[in-house]
Amino acid sequence: MLPSSWVVVLFFVLEYALAGLIIGAATGWGVALLTGIRPVALLKDALMGSTGFLVGMFGVALTPWPRNTITYKLEGGTTVTSTMNSYQHPERVAIVAAILFAAFYELRRWRARKAARLA
Repeated sequence: MLPSSWVVVLFFVLEYALAGLIIGAATGWGVALLTGIRPVALLKDALMGSTGFLVGMFGVALTPWPRNTITYKLEGGTTVTSTMNSYQHPERVAIVAAILFAAFYELRRWRARKAARLA
């Protein structure tokens, strides 16, 4: 059960998808320029980046992780203890996944184009 409203969850999922779109398009464009092919598949790169971001974010969020407990004291003598059962920074993994999905797609395109030129 999610502690937030479904509207808030939907907003953040759309925000993550948009972030993945931007990362994927930028990565695809960069890889296309590095490999010397025309960046004609930016929409596909953007979709690959969005897919990678969402897979990375939710995949890591749902993967069990060793329990991590931290304890700290606040002013006034209050002690706060927090325990996490999942990886605490899934955004980092999601960004890497978005970059890799788009980059691998462009590299596969480049390899297919190179093989077609040799044939």
